[in-house]
Amino acid sequence: MYHNDIYNFKDLPKSYWFSLDTNYSKFLNLEIMSQNEEFDVLIIGAGYTGLSCAINLSEKYNLNICIVDAGVIGWGASTRNAGFCCIPPTKLTINQLMKRYGKDETISFFKNCIEGTNYTKNLINKYNIDCDVSGNQNYVVAHTESKFDKLIKESEIYNKIFGIESKIHNKEEFDKIGHSGNEQFGALSYKPGFALNPLKFYLGLLNAALKNKINIFHKTKITSVTKEADFYIAKANDKIIKSKKIVIATNGFYQDGLIKQIDSRILPIISNIIVTNPLSDRELSLHNFKTYSPIVNTRNLLYYYRKLPDNRILFGARGDISGSDKSHKNISKIIEKDFKSVFPEWKNINIDYTWRGLVAFTTKLAPSIGKIEDENIFYSFGYHANGVSSAPWSGMQLSKLVHGSNYGSLNISRVYKGLPKKIPISSFRKIYLKLVYFAYQIKDLLKL
Repeated sequence: MYHNDIYNFKDLPKSYWFSLDTNYSKFLNLEIMSQNEEFDVLIIGAGYTGLSCAINLSEKYNLNICIVDAGVIGWGASTRNAGFCCIPPTKLTINQLMKRYGKDETISFFKNCIEGTNYTKNLINKYNIDCDVSGNQNYVVAHTESKFDKLIKESEIYNKIFGIESKIHNKEEFDKIGHSGNEQFGALSYKPGFALNPLKFYLGLLNAALKNKINIFHKTKITSVTKEADFYIAKANDKIIKSKKIVIATNGFYQDGLIKQIDSRILPIISNIIVTNPLSDRELSLHNFKTYSPIVNTRNLLYYYRKLPDNRILFGARGDISGSDKSHKNISKIIEKDFKSVFPEWKNINIDYTWRGLVAFTTKLAPSIGKIEDENIFYSFGYHANGVSSAPWSGMQLSKLVHGSNYGSLNISRVYKGLPKKIPISSFRKIYLKLVYFAYQIKDLLKL
């Protein structure tokens, strides 16, 4: 769908995360598939979903598992994201969820969302992953006065219907605990929630997978999957992997043509992040920026941002439409301008890092976990930019399905189950995206 630059599997993103001392280099000695192999389960995609699924399959069911990734290990979205452990992984409003799935399923969905956040925290504790956890809640900041009224209602629903601990902070209160700025008219907070270093979290999961003797091949792109009798034959690097079951765990970086039943069901959207130079206490005080908890605002084309442990500010927004490196540079300048518009006292702050990745949207506007009918091919995707909290949990749930091969083994909300509808005339996906962006820009301009 996008320019080949964004699918350059050879080069790691020039992100802030990779600039830190993470002991990443010790994982570069992973094998590249160089001979024919046979396994019980082949997992395509070595991100949060694939690693979590593999770890659970190995620990609970003692299966012979292989994970492959097209890029150098750690290349994908699991290390490119902003490290926000927040909810919900959907673009549907609460009213839309209830209308489509009913009240009980919506309550169950939010229960699963909280389970996801807690599961990520449990993985950190279980495997003793040092991933710079910061903050103890999430904030949603009203970027207009009218949006604050909507946050009040949302907080009431979180507390009364979903049992989620939520509070409302007016503009003056949030200025004392959060930050000031041109687009701060109060905030909603909810727990649980936190921020982390996504690369360090990823490497912790990777290390756990390797300790479980899971076979992992990087720089190994699967180019085709065919079926022979009771086995699947996956081709990569001019070799084949023979497997009884296949798991698709590529999320936004899935490329059509691999599994026909999944083709045209994922809309990858580019998200772009910038990170400032470290700010002094005086500079931080210009906008009273105190909290280390992750923040999103209420724009339709939302901004997301957080203070990092070394007092840099991370700021993210939707990326370009092209996918080329040139387009990335141009949109990064626009996002820097937006950042300094929200925080005008930081107009002279320098930007040290900028990078991007793909998030996965679908027609159902919610995650999908399931099994392709009449096949032993399983999938989990569509986290809608909330993969830190939902992808590891979804991988764990997926492992149950892979082992049991039926939905009966999954006690989760119906919101998650099954494939989304195909995107009509999928070759028009960029056109659809441009139209949506235009509509959202108008709504944001009109403060709707």
